[in-house]
Amino acid sequence: MPLLKLVFLGTGGAVPRADRMLPAIYLEDWLGHRILLDAGEGVQYRLFQIGVAPSSLTLVAVTHMHEDHVLGLPGLVITAKFLGGKVKLLGPRSAHGILSRLGVDVADSYDGGRLKIRCVEVCHTVDACGWLLEWDVGYKLDLKKVEGLPKWALTKLIRGGGGGGGGRVIRPEEVADPAHKRYRRLLYTGDTGPCPRMLKTVGEVDVLIHEATFADDVDPKKAHEEGHSTVADAIEAAKALRAGVLVLTHISARYTDKARHRQLAGRVPPPPHVYVPDDFDTLLVQL
Repeated sequence: MPLLKLVFLGTGGAVPRADRMLPAIYLEDWLGHRILLDAGEGVQYRLFQIGVAPSSLTLVAVTHMHEDHVLGLPGLVITAKFLGGKVKLLGPRSAHGILSRLGVDVADSYDGGRLKIRCVEVCHTVDACGWLLEWDVGYKLDLKKVEGLPKWALTKLIRGGGGGGGGRVIRPEEVADPAHKRYRRLLYTGDTGPCPRMLKTVGEVDVLIHEATFADDVDPKKAHEEGHSTVADAIEAAKALRAGVLVLTHISARYTDKARHRQLAGRVPPPPHVYVPDDFDTLLVQL
């Protein structure tokens, strides 16, 4: 089954704490992609701590140019070069000129065949991308409908191509299990307030990693004016996107611990299953 590994290298907001570093999430999929979502200050050291060399990353996806999300980039890029690699970078189009000065290739989308990544505009105080990752896991075939077909034809059908049978080409949609989803999706919002256009653009996801800078002790209007969300906002987004898993991150330093966030998350009946990770927590998600 498709499996994602998420390691939360930094779960804090703009101001770090001794136990809560600046935003960075390491993602590894079952296809071998190694992706870094945002690059808070000192992120290369945290990668080494989990046994990942910067030069081994498939790409780094930066949501926006606020310092807490990008200050780790220069060191990461330089170290990757020393180790014989070259960082590929995704970022908002308005930031491509600045980011390219690091000597990296910059784009706003990625096509890795079975994995595609694209920018989804979110609602922050500056130009910002949420990153939508979409995996093509192929079709699950209804075995009763494909009896007698050769192995090569079954393989083509699973991968989305036409298979041969009885002198005609069979389309995968004709023999697929209707309950199976071909595409699995994860959305990482980065910093955002409640964002109807983001929800409309994305549709549905399996996993939502949403910022929850504030709990319930801050006036939501004030949070939104600053381009941020509360726990309640993130939960509403997860419901709108029909996410099975919701991860809350980018927690303000005003909270000495995450008890308040976890208490609010614990009141939500699944789905979604809500997680509030600490730095260096690992979450395995079966899609």
